[in-house]
Amino acid sequence: MSDILSQEEVDALLSAVSAGGESDAGAPAPAAGAAEGQSEKALSLYDFRRPDRVSKDQMRTLQNLHEGYARQFSTTLTNFLRTFVEIELVSVDQLTYSEFVMSISNPSCIYVFKMEPLEGSAILEINPSLVFFIIDRLFGGQGKPSEQNRELTLIEQNVIHRIVERGLADLKEVWEHVGIFSPKIETYETNPQFVQIAPPGETVILISLEVRMQNASGLMSLCFPFMLLESVINNLSGASWMSSQSTATAETRTLLEHEIVSVDLPVSVVIGQTKLSIRDLLQLQRGDVVALDKPHESDLIIQVGGKTKMAGKSGLVGRKKAARITRIIEKEVPGCHE
Repeated sequence: MSDILSQEEVDALLSAVSAGGESDAGAPAPAAGAAEGQSEKALSLYDFRRPDRVSKDQMRTLQNLHEGYARQFSTTLTNFLRTFVEIELVSVDQLTYSEFVMSISNPSCIYVFKMEPLEGSAILEINPSLVFFIIDRLFGGQGKPSEQNRELTLIEQNVIHRIVERGLADLKEVWEHVGIFSPKIETYETNPQFVQIAPPGETVILISLEVRMQNASGLMSLCFPFMLLESVINNLSGASWMSSQSTATAETRTLLEHEIVSVDLPVSVVIGQTKLSIRDLLQLQRGDVVALDKPHESDLIIQVGGKTKMAGKSGLVGRKKAARITRIIEKEVPGCHE
């Protein structure tokens, strides 16, 4: 019995016959470069069950956003635990909510929080080994992870609750580049099956962070459903991110104000002005009187750094000459210079 040809062999024979027929009919044979270009043409796979609803540009912005969050929260934990804490962004993934739930251990430390005024909820999940290390450290231990995975007691929940609140406060500051939000803890759960913030097939953005300390390390995850980010998804483009970087945050403004208050500025009082010719100026002697352009009872101009800012009256404080401020000048008066 003869061997049965495979489908690949049949396709190869048909293509060879087709190419031969075209050559016999006088049609020009395809160029070698064109044939190589067709064979090397890359094909991209697309899974219709998991559509990419967030573009690569927006995913890159989320990555930059949470790299800053990792640095800021590591500083917060270092001060809170009084030991060096390093947080590194591991990945920013786009997957379904059911896949995220299946990746969480049971029991775990799961906090559901809202980001008002956005509709919907998000999740902050901390690996149990990392949680027990933090608890042992705060309760006076050396920071040893627990040998058994168990649920937290009420006292332990209160301790971790404070840390999560600080983490959400840092998240609020970092997300100021996208919008003004108020993250608030909604519920606490240990079983991921009881947490339903989105349909199983809903696309979610999973932010994975690795927390490393002296004697332990663990993962911390942030899960944002697409329906939560849908209203602000346009603010996550690269152009919006670059424009927001040029806007000073509240922390930056506070730092600038702190630096500015210690700057010395010259303050001068302009009594009046007049015009003299060079001849009259050269002939001035001690005791001569120069008439100014203002009556003696009018307000004096007070300048700060050469700019007119206030008006006042002349006077004395002890043996020192002084000026009492009578009003604030919103706009600089033209022609008033020292």
